[in-house]
Amino acid sequence: VWNRELREIVQLAKAAGALVVVDAVCTLSTMPLEMNAWAIDVVITGGQKGLSSIPGVSLIAFSDAAWERVRTRTAPNTHWCLDAMLAENFWHNAGYHYTAPVSGVLALHEALRLVCTETLEKRYARHLRCSLALQSGVRALGLALYTPQTCRLNSVVGITLPEGVTAREVCNHISQQYQVEIAGSFGLPIVRIGQMGEQCREHHLFRTVHALGRTMSDLGVKVDLPAGVAALEESLSASSREARR
Repeated sequence: VWNRELREIVQLAKAAGALVVVDAVCTLSTMPLEMNAWAIDVVITGGQKGLSSIPGVSLIAFSDAAWERVRTRTAPNTHWCLDAMLAENFWHNAGYHYTAPVSGVLALHEALRLVCTETLEKRYARHLRCSLALQSGVRALGLALYTPQTCRLNSVVGITLPEGVTAREVCNHISQQYQVEIAGSFGLPIVRIGQMGEQCREHHLFRTVHALGRTMSDLGVKVDLPAGVAALEESLSASSREARR
């Protein structure tokens, strides 16, 4: 999980002689992640979230130190699917590890092409701009964001549920009535809105804030839908003005 203290966490881990493994499934290409510069040893991600490809292909990158640990390990693997040396040999030399998901690899290639065409700098800026706008819209509706500003990702926004409604009720209603998909959480009284890759576009934000406001109102929660949409629009307009300076 990416957070804004990751570099400091890596330094502490290195001082203790540990390798650092980062789950970047929501954050790779949505906000900065410097594997080499920050001395991260392993980055794991999937194609379907931050990279905006299809599910079915996972990616993993190893530092030299991580590869050395793999090569010199003495404990047996629990399953051949988890044998990194077999996978490395499969991709770069010869042999067999698994049946390659050809359509998934081609989809990932196209997703990465789009990332490179946009450039990472512009992609980071787009995700930040849209995330801040969505946060403004949600707050103006009268709902509370779950995490403090310093801990928020550009790719997912967590919203604390008001008393009287459950995540299941909200997610089911917004899906069935407004054809917008959001998610619950694992034990927390929140719902989550993901905005990654092609989901992270301004027109999707307006539809989502409108659907969320209507859903809450339908379920008996008092919200200010016009204020939410206005705050979203103002945040996007302000960031556009700033970019033109």
